[in-house]
Amino acid sequence: TNAQLSASRKHVGIFGLKHEVFFLNLEDGYFGCQVNESTDYLQLYELSKLCDGTSDCYMGSDELRNKLKCTNDCDKDGTACSNGVCLDGQCHCNDGFGGCNCQVPDENECKYRPCDVFAHCTNTLGSFTCTCFPGYQGDGLHCEGK
Repeated sequence: TNAQLSASRKHVGIFGLKHEVFFLNLEDGYFGCQVNESTDYLQLYELSKLCDGTSDCYMGSDELRNKLKCTNDCDKDGTACSNGVCLDGQCHCNDGFGGCNCQVPDENECKYRPCDVFAHCTNTLGSFTCTCFPGYQGDGLHCEGK
């Protein structure tokens, strides 16, 4: 019947599958997704769990290599992208690591939001930098409109 058809269509997404809650935070080094049918509970994972051959998310969004642009071309100077994930040729680090291939333990100071609300924080090894957004001036810790 029409009522049954419309009820079943509510669960069909763009690709003929149900939608899954999935989000990716490259800057802070994690992703999150639902782990079962319920969207009430979401799990956070390290980036290195992306494209690792094991589906951690309910519908396997963490293993969609083409959509996530997972690649294996991040090796530099004979070191592999460890403690992170290689996406589109760039190694993105798990929280707590930094350096070219995520080899160096490093706390991401940006997660504590040290910069002005009108500034972007960039984590660096052992430190961070703050840069005011366009249209604002200052040292990044304090920004004012121009």
